[in-house]
Amino acid sequence: MKTILRNFFSVLRRFSLAAFLNVAGLAVAFATFIIIMIQISFERNFDRCHPTADRIYRVELSGEEIEAEAGTFSRILPRGLIEAVIGSSPHIEAGSLIFPYSPAIYFTVTENGEREGYHELIQTCHPALTHVFDFPIIEGDIDCLNDPEKLILPESMARKMFGKQSAVGKALHAEEQIMSKNVRNFTVGAVYKDFPENTQIRNLIYTGIDNTMRENFGSSSFICFLLLDNPESARLVTDNFNANFDFSKLGSGKVQIKLTPLTDIYYMNESQDGTIFRSGNKEVTWLLFFIALLIIIVAAINFTNFNTSLTPMRIRSINTQKVLGSPDCVLRRALLAEAAITSLVAWLASLFIVHVLATTGTMPFIEADLSIIDNLPIVLLTGVIALVTGILAGLYPSWYVTSFPPALVLKGSFGLSPSGRKLRTVLIGIQYVVSILLIISACFVHLQNKYMRGYSLGFDKDQIAIVPLSSDLYINSHETYVNRLKEFSGIEDVAFSLEKVGSQDGYSTNSGSVKENDFHFFMIFVSANFLRVMGIPVEEGRDFYPADEMAETPSYIFNCTAKQEVGMEVGDKMDSWASGDIVGLTGNVKFTSLREGESNIGFVTGKLPYPLTTSYIRLKAGADVDATVSHIYKTLADIDPAYPVEIEFYDAVFNELYHKEENLRSLITVFSLLAIIISLVGVFNLVVFDTQYRRKEIGLRKVHGATIGEVLKMLNSSYIYIVLICFVLAVPVGYYGISKWLESFAYKTPMFWWVYPLALIIVLTITVGTVTYQSWQAANANPVDSLKSE
Repeated sequence: MKTILRNFFSVLRRFSLAAFLNVAGLAVAFATFIIIMIQISFERNFDRCHPTADRIYRVELSGEEIEAEAGTFSRILPRGLIEAVIGSSPHIEAGSLIFPYSPAIYFTVTENGEREGYHELIQTCHPALTHVFDFPIIEGDIDCLNDPEKLILPESMARKMFGKQSAVGKALHAEEQIMSKNVRNFTVGAVYKDFPENTQIRNLIYTGIDNTMRENFGSSSFICFLLLDNPESARLVTDNFNANFDFSKLGSGKVQIKLTPLTDIYYMNESQDGTIFRSGNKEVTWLLFFIALLIIIVAAINFTNFNTSLTPMRIRSINTQKVLGSPDCVLRRALLAEAAITSLVAWLASLFIVHVLATTGTMPFIEADLSIIDNLPIVLLTGVIALVTGILAGLYPSWYVTSFPPALVLKGSFGLSPSGRKLRTVLIGIQYVVSILLIISACFVHLQNKYMRGYSLGFDKDQIAIVPLSSDLYINSHETYVNRLKEFSGIEDVAFSLEKVGSQDGYSTNSGSVKENDFHFFMIFVSANFLRVMGIPVEEGRDFYPADEMAETPSYIFNCTAKQEVGMEVGDKMDSWASGDIVGLTGNVKFTSLREGESNIGFVTGKLPYPLTTSYIRLKAGADVDATVSHIYKTLADIDPAYPVEIEFYDAVFNELYHKEENLRSLITVFSLLAIIISLVGVFNLVVFDTQYRRKEIGLRKVHGATIGEVLKMLNSSYIYIVLICFVLAVPVGYYGISKWLESFAYKTPMFWWVYPLALIIVLTITVGTVTYQSWQAANANPVDSLKSE
């Protein structure tokens, strides 16, 4: 054993670069597998952090009318229905509604005479929410939300606001109204430990709801979660409610309720922008798993090739041991042990790589916590996989190197067998297929992202800064705010809307009727100059007038999608809860991502019941952005020094809207580079040792007049043929996979033909470059030396 290891390390010293590249390739592959397995565990355990997770269900509506509406309508329910469901069965231990739209509320905290402002997300809920999800309370009373003047905070927010002091009993003042609550002065009633990121329950402020809309069956505004006594009761609860409730209260008797397990929600892929429900794609998750597995397989193939390629350098010593009486089984076990130890060394190196990536935050597209300590089961599992990989990768080389008769080898008649050459050709071919597939995938993911970002949404999103305001600031000071901003030469105009448009896949939804044709649309409450500031041209009729803002009857402008659906014209009457006149029609304006199809959009202005708390600041062409931002900060600081100003431009808004696609693009790109690099290691190994096998052939060719170029062409030709065959195999698989992925988008990039030859050119160029570089020394060697050594 000692002799085997001594000989092995002497070979490694001779070929230290190849050995290092192989161990590094294995380490990178194992690190990739660990990261992906952690991410998969993060997704597959979504919402399972709650002790009560297996008994929590979401209430939904089902039926023909709901199926036709699709979207989130079936999950967003009126409070009257929710209250009826919660009180309908003794099998329901607790139930809660949540207002899901999580507005950011302006809070102030006064400590030691210092007033400091915070913009924090808040959700209004039933006090029972803390029992449904078994909130991990650190301090305070779990039932404190029964008091309308109390709220609960996550630990991270409590530390941000109050430092190391106890937060319970501390005062927060809401500088704007929270739903219909008249309470502005709150006391912290409890602090809960932050939930992990893989749950629908978010780390924000929770307040108890009052009696608003308690008997309302017409306005759908809430999500409902139930905690049952056991999972088997779900059928009893739904059957009992559907048999006894009068669904005509909802305006239709053709619907029923159904219960969806909390742990099933994530993979239902309901809200890709993540604003209401966090969701994932099971197919993408499995795709990432198989890609990571393929990268390990590719690295293991390289390792197998490397060990096999060491045969010429170590076969004499091994067969000397055989002559001296060492059995084949002992030699093979020793060789397997070498391979397993090398693989485990690579695994240890992979843990260091993962640790560095986790501490430096260099992989923001991975949502899971990459801490080694917090993921020990996965880390240990990959250790076992590394051990098995080493053993499997060492099986063929250990058998092959001990399979030759000692006398033949000691006489110097050893040669490379045709079967061994075929096996290595197949193995390197698998690497090429994987690399080509990943390059094709990376190209199309990049093209789709570029297509989505460059798609004309019907408005001019460049040079617009978005600043959220508090409701009180808008009501009391928005005119001062606009006038002060427009004093700066770089600001052209300022407009307002109720919601931040272009940031999500859903907005406030309303139903109405035009010419007795019913339809649903996104109702965007705006100021009179909103379309001008956003660069949205009115193609028919007129734009809003300033006087429209003060009119008792609202005015509407619809996009062409709504016009086509119901055949509306300028001057038609819009019948809804806010009836008004249609004064104009725009072109194809789109405020959702390209994952969604066409949306009906209605802009409305008038004496609106809501403050327009999102401001849009149009910068002039060539304006100094830094100076403009400084002026915005100064303006708001003069109005309210404690107000926490947040400024973003539309580039940041769209980055967030397409963060899932961006994450996928980053993952595929990283994997593609890894696969190419690892494949290059395989080519490097084969070329280095192929030239060792063929030194005599090269020498003879040069003696007979072959030029260096002809020798290099000979050495490159076999690899070129392999790449071409692999390309033919990879193209149909890549085409099918990409076409299936693009089906999830309502708007998608064309399947450009040039991507496929581009992938071929990339792989061929890298391969030829690698082979040429590694073969140059052999091609330039003195043929006399080659023939003498043989």
